[in-house]
Amino acid sequence: MKPLICNLKMEHNLQDILKYKQELENCVGSFSLVVCPPYCYLPVMHSRYYKIGAQDVSPYGNGSYTGRVSAETLKSLDVYGVLIGHSEIEETFENKLKKLRRVVSEGMHAYVLISETKEEHDYQYTYVKLMNKIRAYLSRVLQKDYKNITFIYEPSWLIGGNNAIDSKELSNLFYQIKKELQYEYRFDFPLFYGGGISSSNIRELYENDVIDGLLLGNFCKRAKNVVNFLQNDENSTRLDTSIHN
Repeated sequence: MKPLICNLKMEHNLQDILKYKQELENCVGSFSLVVCPPYCYLPVMHSRYYKIGAQDVSPYGNGSYTGRVSAETLKSLDVYGVLIGHSEIEETFENKLKKLRRVVSEGMHAYVLISETKEEHDYQYTYVKLMNKIRAYLSRVLQKDYKNITFIYEPSWLIGGNNAIDSKELSNLFYQIKKELQYEYRFDFPLFYGGGISSSNIRELYENDVIDGLLLGNFCKRAKNVVNFLQNDENSTRLDTSIHN
């Protein structure tokens, strides 16, 4: 089963989040799931049926940084992975890089979001822009940490909508990127997709052989959407709490 990441953003109060958890735990089937609730709900979201992730992390270590949450703290909460570089959080590349390093240094998984602008996409610069960003990250991390890095292509202009990049376009794009990364770094980096995922396109994206996983936003606001999708999967026959290597 391909991994799904549920970014719950800032949508739920405590009662909502407990109900969300219960609905996921009642789901019968085989699935690989990472749930990213707001920071304050991380302790209550622990479950043997899925992994928990954080929506962000501080670029700093432990110290006098009011309002921040360090990678070390997240690790102590048994957080599996962290979203890094979401377009809704305005920050510099250097800040994102610091976060990436903090996360992998604690042995957690870094889900690094990359995008281009709408204009760059329209002018067919997507491949070049994404590869340049990936190279910028990989040139400044250790090879031993590659196994803890996943790149997620999430077009910033599609976030919050119901229209995703065409599946065939993604196939061509991901194939090129994977081929180039294997050639340059001798490593098979997982490539996920997010942005504009809805009930009308999630099945096609999920079944795309070149896409390794999906980052869900608005679609996963209601646990019912996720549960229905998982339970309608014809290959879902047993519970699998693994995520990916």
